[in-house]
Amino acid sequence: MPTHLVSTIAVKDFGSETLRVGDLNGDGAPDLLFVQSTYGPREITCLTATTIHGDLFWQTGTPAPDNGRLYSDLPVQVYDWDGDGRNEVLYVRQAHYAEVYPEDGWARQRARRYEGHATMVVLEGLTGQERSTFPLPAPADDSFLFADLTGRGRREDFVVKDRYWNMWGVSRDGDVFWHWEGSTGHFPAIADLDDDGRDEVFVGFALIDHDGTVLFSHDPGDGHQDAAYITRLPDGAWRLLFGNHGIHCLAADGTELWHHPLTEAQHVVAGHFRSDSSTQFMVIDRGQRHGPERGQERDPATLYLYDVDGREIWQRSQPAGSWAAALVNINWLGLDSPQAALVYNRGPLEHAAVYDGAGDIVDTFQMQYTSDLHGVDRQYYCTRADVWGDSRDEVIFFGSAGACIYANARPWALPTLYNNTLYPGM
Repeated sequence: MPTHLVSTIAVKDFGSETLRVGDLNGDGAPDLLFVQSTYGPREITCLTATTIHGDLFWQTGTPAPDNGRLYSDLPVQVYDWDGDGRNEVLYVRQAHYAEVYPEDGWARQRARRYEGHATMVVLEGLTGQERSTFPLPAPADDSFLFADLTGRGRREDFVVKDRYWNMWGVSRDGDVFWHWEGSTGHFPAIADLDDDGRDEVFVGFALIDHDGTVLFSHDPGDGHQDAAYITRLPDGAWRLLFGNHGIHCLAADGTELWHHPLTEAQHVVAGHFRSDSSTQFMVIDRGQRHGPERGQERDPATLYLYDVDGREIWQRSQPAGSWAAALVNINWLGLDSPQAALVYNRGPLEHAAVYDGAGDIVDTFQMQYTSDLHGVDRQYYCTRADVWGDSRDEVIFFGSAGACIYANARPWALPTLYNNTLYPGM
């Protein structure tokens, strides 16, 4: 068998469609953090820490099967926040939504009026005990990413946003450096583009300097950024990519180098997928929805591979029902081999698949938990991380009904292992 089922986790009541990976118990091996939230209000309600085999070692909050469904980009990360060599869990606790927008309906995205402030909560990774808190602007309760905004040489600051309209740069002490208002999209991308030792923030239509200065900005039109990616080419040139109704590639000064008007470019990643050039760009286009209602069938998604100049290398149409198809790059073949792409949500009866740089499917994987204890079908997602310790990424499925992990079972030939000597010099 080319794949190995490392573990299955019957989550019972703490399963979720949001998962973070990191060493929480301090043993040097990655662990899993399951994040539950209320579906409409988006409040984080329960955090559960387990090993990759499902052994639970702490839980905070009250688990509930109905809180395992994802609505939005939940504000929670695993990181060594204080630099002491042990990871913490950071998450944002919402302010009180005193007056909501009636048009939000089932999904509460922001308030007309807040009471109090949002709160960044820092938990001990080993125990889940609360270590510290500090206030944030009341609307700042959507996703956040760590960044070096102060030039300390380590990402000890962060940027945090509301759902779609505002972003703040914040110090590790909770001081707000700057506030930016614009079309934020889902997640920004972060890199030190000008080599001054401090990060810039790319939000899809704008690039913001470490101090909040807007370096460039484009009109978002009627769409928001679904995916953002920053990569540096071997010649030192930066490329900034984002997807909305199409895929856009910008230079560091904001000049658009090329653009393909796709239907809905949901995910974009840069990587070394082929040996004939250093960098290519992989894009998933979710296709066209049929009918006005959310979740109705779409035309099948399409996976594209482009070269750095935007020329299409190949495209692969996904099976019927793949409107939720998603993409991540994965080190599936080994450190000395080209990267691959993990594509999931390829249709209701389709397995997740790893595509190589030639556009061929290398392996497929089946989620072990597609329905809950009551037989109700549940959505699931995928990510990747080297949790098995073989220098290759594993495929991690997770959802409200359960989780499972697959490894590449092909022999991993390391010269220092198959040519072993008493005097190693290889």
